[in-house]
Amino acid sequence: MIDFFHNEYNKTFTIKNTFLIKMKLPQIMRLMISQIANALIPIVLTVSGKRGFNKGQKTTDIVLSLTSFPRRISKVHLVIESIFRQTIRPRKIILWLSKEQFLGLQDVPNQLLELQREGLEIRFTEGDLRSYKKYYFLLKENFDQDFIIIDDDIFYPSNLIENIIKSKNKFPNTICANRCALIDMEKPYSGWKILKGPKIEKRFDLLPTGCGGVYYPAGSLNIDVLNRELFMELSFDADDLWLNCMAFLNKTQVSYTGGCEYYIGIQSYNNEHLHNKNVGKSNNDYRISLIRDYYLKERGIDLFNRMKID
Repeated sequence: MIDFFHNEYNKTFTIKNTFLIKMKLPQIMRLMISQIANALIPIVLTVSGKRGFNKGQKTTDIVLSLTSFPRRISKVHLVIESIFRQTIRPRKIILWLSKEQFLGLQDVPNQLLELQREGLEIRFTEGDLRSYKKYYFLLKENFDQDFIIIDDDIFYPSNLIENIIKSKNKFPNTICANRCALIDMEKPYSGWKILKGPKIEKRFDLLPTGCGGVYYPAGSLNIDVLNRELFMELSFDADDLWLNCMAFLNKTQVSYTGGCEYYIGIQSYNNEHLHNKNVGKSNNDYRISLIRDYYLKERGIDLFNRMKID
C-alpha cells in the first residue's frame, strides 16, 4: 500500500506537459495522493496483521535509530510500521524519547507500545537533545557500531533500506544515503542541488539528509560528534550539517545510492518541520558559518572547503 502511493506520488513529478504544469495539475495530484494516503495507509496497516521481525525475512545486522517528540508521537507508529515492512529489515529499531517530554511508557501511545512485542525498543534519555537523540545515546553506549538514521514523519517505501545496503556492501567504509545535496559554497544552502538520477560512488562534497535514511559505518564520525556542549552551541537545530562535518573530520566519504525520491509526509496537527526553518529562514547558512568559524579558529580546518583533501 505504501509503495503504491509512493510510486503514484513520484509519477506526478515526471509530468512534462506545459499546459498541465501551468494549471498546477501536478501539485493538485500530489495533494490528493498525500491526503488519500494519510487516510488509507493507517487503516491498512492496522488490519494487515503481524508485522514484526518474522523468520525467513531478510535482515541486516545494522541498528536503525530515530527519535520523536510530543507533537509527532501519535503518528510515529506509522513510520515504524513502514520499517517493519522493508525488503531488508534492520537488526533492531530504537526509538529515543526525552524524559523531559515523556514521563515514561504511560505517555507513549498504545500503537507504539504494541510494537515493542514485535521488535521495537523504546528508550528514554536524560535531557532533550532534539534530533541529536537519534544517534547520540546510541554512540555513547557503543561508539564502534554501524547504524542507520531516519526521520519520524514519513511513509517509507519498502526498498529504502535495501538501497542503502546495496551501496554499503559496495563501499563498506562509506556513509551511504538515499538523499544528498551537493555542497556548493558559492551558493546559499537553499541553492544546493538535491541529487537525482544515477548513483554517485564516493565524494566529500555530498551532504546526506536524514529524511531519506542515512547509513553511518563504525569509525566514520569524529569523536567530536559526542561533544554535546559544542553541537548544541553551534548546530543544535541542524544535525545533518553537524554529522556531515564530523564525517569530514574523519575523512569519510559519502555515497549517494541513486535512490532519491519524493516521500509522502505523515500529516499531524501542530507539526513542526525543521526544513521550513532551516531553508526558508537561512538558518542552515547561519549554522554553517558558526561551525566553519569555530573549526577554523580552534583547529585551522575549513570544514566546508571540500576541494582540498590531504
